Amino acid sequence: MTSEPSDTGRRAMSHALAAERDGDTIRSQLAPVGERESVGGLLARNVARFAAHAVYSERRDGAFRAVSWEQFGRNVGSFAAFLSAAGVERGTRVAIVSPNRGEMLVAEFATMSLGAMYVPIFAGYPAEQVRGLLAHVNPTVVIVAGGELLDGIQLTEATRVLVTLSNVDEAAVAPLLRGTHVSHTEFSVALAQGAGNGAGMAGFLDVAARVDPAEPCLLNFTSGTSGALKGVVLTHDNILSQQRALSAIWSVNRDDRFLSYLPWHHSFGGIFEKYTALYNGATLHIDDSRGKDFGALRRNWAEVRPTIYFSVPHVYQQLVVHVQSRPEDDATIFHPGLRFVFTAAAALPGTVSAFFAARRIPVLEGWGLTETAPCCALTDLHEPRSVPGMVGYPIPGVTIRIAPDGEILVRGPNVMPGYYRNPEATEQALPGDGWFHTGDLGEFTGAGLKLVARKDRVFKMLNAEKVVPTEIENRLAAMNSYIRHVIVTGEGRGFLAALIFPDYFRITEQFGADLQTADRVVKESLRDTLLAFNREHVVKYERIHAFTVISKELSLEDEELTPSMKVRVRNVLERSGDYLEAVYTAGEHCDCRFLRKVMRLYLDDRRCPAGLDRTLDQCHLCGSFVFDDARTPDERT
Repeated sequence: MTSEPSDTGRRAMSHALAAERDGDTIRSQLAPVGERESVGGLLARNVARFAAHAVYSERRDGAFRAVSWEQFGRNVGSFAAFLSAAGVERGTRVAIVSPNRGEMLVAEFATMSLGAMYVPIFAGYPAEQVRGLLAHVNPTVVIVAGGELLDGIQLTEATRVLVTLSNVDEAAVAPLLRGTHVSHTEFSVALAQGAGNGAGMAGFLDVAARVDPAEPCLLNFTSGTSGALKGVVLTHDNILSQQRALSAIWSVNRDDRFLSYLPWHHSFGGIFEKYTALYNGATLHIDDSRGKDFGALRRNWAEVRPTIYFSVPHVYQQLVVHVQSRPEDDATIFHPGLRFVFTAAAALPGTVSAFFAARRIPVLEGWGLTETAPCCALTDLHEPRSVPGMVGYPIPGVTIRIAPDGEILVRGPNVMPGYYRNPEATEQALPGDGWFHTGDLGEFTGAGLKLVARKDRVFKMLNAEKVVPTEIENRLAAMNSYIRHVIVTGEGRGFLAALIFPDYFRITEQFGADLQTADRVVKESLRDTLLAFNREHVVKYERIHAFTVISKELSLEDEELTPSMKVRVRNVLERSGDYLEAVYTAGEHCDCRFLRKVMRLYLDDRRCPAGLDRTLDQCHLCGSFVFDDARTPDERT
């Protein structure tokens, strides 16, 4: 069994000061804390150290119910014995389709402790997509929450057992099993069977701790902001090297409480947040709000009073807006025990960051990918938050380089060995030069690494000028709190246009049921923001000449958002074709014959023949907002 992290590692240190830059390369001078170990070794260590302490809790029968490390270890051993009897061994795969729940942790640790690979699949994917992923993985055991998720289950030639986490009618399962040799059992029954067949917890933990840390243990599918999903193979060492690095700069301990809703099939929640808690003996409270039900989030927050919180910018915006409208909840949400919050996936607006800063709650940001398990760089716990988009410095053990074309390259123990059954993609990302090619563009600054954009989001306009839309989008979002998502487009076009998706949580909190006033105020605010952006923007071809407000909320179900709430830009643009057609061409759905000329030629005295709302310059037929004053006053004269 490996040693636990040292006391020195429990003291937070400034990794900003320890960053060492050499030309186009930057690394940390701090060393990771502790020895290499497997997930089974982590389990054995924490069962011995934290026996009676809660590893996780979840809401059952109206209250949070905790499970101790000792009980957790027994459950993992029992389920591992069941999986082993079902044929799970080194090189096989166990797939699970379920929202976050405690049984997932048991299944994950049991699978990894056998040297097999755990495959979490997002329960919110369409059934057809789930079936395709299962066929690709070909698992020995398939675990499913039950209910309507059964529609997405694909049993393959390798599948021996189907496990349901909830009680299900056998009649609902029977069609899946017909014509196969697959048996079905419920999770509780599987635990009981495994407990009777196992060799005892001590013997199991000893075997689990000896699994080679270099063995693959997790298959995570990328979030897929562009293109098809790819299966990322990660080893024990990939996952836990990050925790050994964090032990050198953070002081997470058994007294910390996490409130976790981020989906566990994704690296942000399922690796970074979850293993930060588990590795250090903190308690992981499973949040049944799933980041969507703010009332449930507020209730769980008040009960748990988290000391560390991981989330995405939109949820932090909701917390701030809620407290602004209900100051009586300020002391509950921003309580003195909240040590720090962590944000990722998108830039956090400066107004939100300032709100936390006023209450002396550090806001940390970071950057990484599923392929890097996931964290590569972090802002410093000891330094104030800088400009949005800055993601700090490499964590101990990780080296970052900026390639000549601006692409960020990474090297370290966190980098995946490759993609599952996809040698072409592996060769592209790991071409044999010792570096992982991330596909992200960035640059080094005095405040560390700054993200610029994804390489595949950079496009050329009709005039051959290159545009980085991410920078424009982040700027617009920072200028107006009514914007939840914004997409800037214009590839192959003569001008840029913006698709704006409003933040309806903020709007509802402010205006309530007064939709008419909300519509007018929000659209006027957005128009003023875009005009202000154009006046301030020196680069003429990067000014926004038209924008459209789209009332539809982007969703996971429609494949417009990733599970980490990043926008799937390609999908959104494809589904917004009517809006784009109205903006860029005079089509069948708009009689605005001069719209194209107005936006392209800035003819101040032109008006839409269909009639414009003179306050908003909005075409009533196509819904686009036209900027015939996109130039500065000096340029017009």
